[in-house]
Amino acid sequence: MYTNRVCQKLHDEHMATLVLLERLEHLVANNNPPATADAGTRALLVDLAVAFESEVWRHFDFEEEHLFEYFSQSGDTEMAQHLITEHQQIKSVAEPIIAMARAAAKSGFQPAVWNEFRRLSRQLVEQLTAHVHKEEGVLVPLLQDSMENETEEQLYGVYVMGG
Repeated sequence: MYTNRVCQKLHDEHMATLVLLERLEHLVANNNPPATADAGTRALLVDLAVAFESEVWRHFDFEEEHLFEYFSQSGDTEMAQHLITEHQQIKSVAEPIIAMARAAAKSGFQPAVWNEFRRLSRQLVEQLTAHVHKEEGVLVPLLQDSMENETEEQLYGVYVMGG
C-alpha cells in the first residue's frame, strides 16, 4: 500500500492493533466474566498483555523518538505533543488492563475485577481506535510524502532490525 517501508510497517501494526481491540471489545461485551478455563479466552488475555508490552509500547516509543519530529519540521508541533499526550493516556488505561489480563489468565476474573476490566477495556478500545485512525489519517501520509529515501532506510533498520 505504501512505498515507504516505515509507513507500511506502521500501517500493518495499526491494523493488527485494531484486530486485537476488536477481539477485546467482543470479550467485554458480556456482563458476566468469561470462563478463563477456555483456551481462546486465556489466549486473548495473554495476547493482549504481550501485544501491549512488546509491540504497542515499542511502536509508541519509536514514533516519539523518531517520527513526531516530522510534525515539527512541517510547523505543527501541537500535533506531535497531542499524539504524545494520547500515548500517555492510553498507557495509563492499558497498564491496569494488562495486569488484570495476566492475573485472569491464571486464575480467572472476580466479579469486581471483571467490571473494572470491562470499563477500562471499553475506554481503551475507544481511545486507541481513535488514536490509530488519527495516525493513519495524518502521521502516516505525512511521512509517506516527506521522508527521504535515505532516512527511510535508516529508520526502517532502527525499527525493524534494531539498528
